[in-house]
Amino acid sequence: MAQHESIDGLIIRTRDMGDHDRYLTVLTAAEGRITLLAKGGRGLRGAQVPVSQLYTYANFEFYQRGAFKILKGGNAIESFYGLSEDLDRLNLAAYFCEVAYELSDDGEPAGDLLRLALNSLHAVSRNLYPQKQIKGAFEIRAAALSGYAPDLSGCRTCKKTQSHLFYLDVMNGSLICPECLSRAGGAVKTGAYADELREAEILSRMPAASVAAVRYCISAPLNRLFAFELSEEDDWQAFTKLTELYLLSHIGHGFESLRFYHEMRGDVPRKKEGN
Repeated sequence: MAQHESIDGLIIRTRDMGDHDRYLTVLTAAEGRITLLAKGGRGLRGAQVPVSQLYTYANFEFYQRGAFKILKGGNAIESFYGLSEDLDRLNLAAYFCEVAYELSDDGEPAGDLLRLALNSLHAVSRNLYPQKQIKGAFEIRAAALSGYAPDLSGCRTCKKTQSHLFYLDVMNGSLICPECLSRAGGAVKTGAYADELREAEILSRMPAASVAAVRYCISAPLNRLFAFELSEEDDWQAFTKLTELYLLSHIGHGFESLRFYHEMRGDVPRKKEGN
């Protein structure tokens, strides 16, 4: 007789199979990504249905049959119903889950990534903070959790720690002040976005306040991740541009959910600054 097991996790991807069944990709703390087969998960009734929906955080009961984990049932812990209240929330949730899938792996513990995804979905679902704030904090923290945290201690050349403006060398994860950039004869190359990440070196403009915000998002306790403020629109623009650019550059590609999010909001960035 197959032994039943249970595990808590967040459904970050689904794939329908046939007329009734569904594969669930579940992000868990201890085992990273696991795949469950929900027999009847696409139907209207059955023990699997409440725990077979995308963005559901639940305790899943399953048993092993050969190479497959078969979902037996479970209990939903949080379904994030507020995501369905508008398209922007759903698109942003889809992006968070795609990133979580990309940055996790089978059998690799992912406790912090799971908490980041859950906290971000909760904040979006309840509309607790502006979406740009949640999205930016999620992006830079996800990059940091994956080992791509930038060094924001000061200018890599002169070691200056305070400046009204820095530039971040995105691929090397290091700051450079305007004076050192000028002495080096550097030019600011921008414009990498979504699947157009072609530049080997990209410098992103960062006023002092946006540097402080990124520092906060990298080191803050996860339950306080979104508790920061930027008062100037220029600082917000620099922050949101940098966090997205930084994450996508290190992952190496864009996401359709992110492109759709921007398109639906009408805020797709221009391909080249000044064009």
